[in-house]
Amino acid sequence: AQDNFAGRTPVDMQSLAFVSVPELTPGFLQPYAVKIVRTGEYLNILRACGVDLRTLDNVPQADSSTTPVSAQSVAELFNPQTLTREIERAYLRANQGLFDILFKDGRMMAYMAAVKHYLLFEKSDFLTHFLDLAKFEINRQPKDMSANRLQSFLDIALLNPASVSHDDPLKDIVKVSLESVDLIEAVRVITNGTSGETSMPLSTQHPQRDSQGGMTFLGTSIVSDNFLTGDLFIALQLQIPFPLSIVLNKEALEKYKAMNRLLLALKQTEQNLVSSWLVNLKLEDPRVELTSATGKEARLESLHRNVFLRIHTIRHRILISIQQILYYCFWDAIEPQWQKMTVLMKEAKTVDELSKIHMQHLDQMFLQCGLTTPKLPRVIVELLKRANKFTGIVYKLISSKSPLSRFSSSSVSQSTVSGRLLTEINKDLTGIDAQLTYLKSALEKLDSLDKYWTDQLKIMLGALNHYAHKFDESFLNLAVRLDCNRGNDVY
Repeated sequence: AQDNFAGRTPVDMQSLAFVSVPELTPGFLQPYAVKIVRTGEYLNILRACGVDLRTLDNVPQADSSTTPVSAQSVAELFNPQTLTREIERAYLRANQGLFDILFKDGRMMAYMAAVKHYLLFEKSDFLTHFLDLAKFEINRQPKDMSANRLQSFLDIALLNPASVSHDDPLKDIVKVSLESVDLIEAVRVITNGTSGETSMPLSTQHPQRDSQGGMTFLGTSIVSDNFLTGDLFIALQLQIPFPLSIVLNKEALEKYKAMNRLLLALKQTEQNLVSSWLVNLKLEDPRVELTSATGKEARLESLHRNVFLRIHTIRHRILISIQQILYYCFWDAIEPQWQKMTVLMKEAKTVDELSKIHMQHLDQMFLQCGLTTPKLPRVIVELLKRANKFTGIVYKLISSKSPLSRFSSSSVSQSTVSGRLLTEINKDLTGIDAQLTYLKSALEKLDSLDKYWTDQLKIMLGALNHYAHKFDESFLNLAVRLDCNRGNDVY
């Protein structure tokens, strides 16, 4: 029978799994139906791994095929105590045999370490390099992104000799995927258990029309949302070999992928905000000392100073909020549960116990990251979009047409060809009235974004307090950190 299992893939093995049919199960076997089905599944897997099932028995192989089965021994099986004992022995032998295969040469814990390293960013030096290389690709609209380019950037980052992943034999199982739905929809699918693929390539999707006639990107209108960037649709995933996929199954990998998408979007946003500090070098510093300017010139200097300070203040608050959410996810939600999980997994004796420990702690990590709650993922995604909007405003303000730029027409030399050319291009902003209008508009945008950010933080704080009483008190840790960063209520 072993030849029938040779060369089969894990997908093929799923079709060989036993299924319990209550209507066809004898009454005296119904209390043991679950264990019998599990035993059959594990024996199938062991056959697929090339294990001779006769080695699982205590009876020598030479005797196992020659020992006759007497009528008395068959009759004894109908004894409830004997039947229970034999089913339990068969279940434990199959379970222990598969358990030994999973932990052979430390493979199970090695792949668990890879999950933490590459999906939960335990050592994320490769991630910084990857985000630097793929910065312009990730900041594109999702429909314009290329999975092949992103995979090339990831391979370069993983092969970097300065990275700890350079000598990792499991780095080849890390792949980039472009998800067909946004993070909120992916979390809803996982939480509600609804059917649907969340990892189909974007190139295979067919956009539909919304009620306003705009193109809809799987439920999110690209026309109405100008800040829908690829960081909310990109994910890293691992190709888990069989039979380790019994523990790291599809359900577990989908939850790891959702957490990875959240962490990756937060890290990308953090890196964009940090990069915007360098952008400030292109902003002309406002005058600190008092000048003799009056009238429009004085108002222009005042607006210049206000916009400059608002950019610094808002960016600082947004950056601190993103970093606090990241810190909470890494050190308050993931790390404590992971440490407990690894200790218990090493002490497990059966595959069922191993899978139960893994899923229990994974569910707890998923919960503490806020992904099982209906409101927190939406608020976090909204904050990420507003952070991207802020960086867009900053980059616009440093353009050569902005009076805030060091390279604006008002601050360049008119004795050079490039200076005169820049003056000609930006002549529409050379007047004080045009500059006043421009700066007033920029200040209104910044104030509006700041107010919206503060309102979203208030909503998030209320949700965290509610879920702390309903689900887990660890949400209070994040609430306390964010409460010190609400903005206008504090400053």
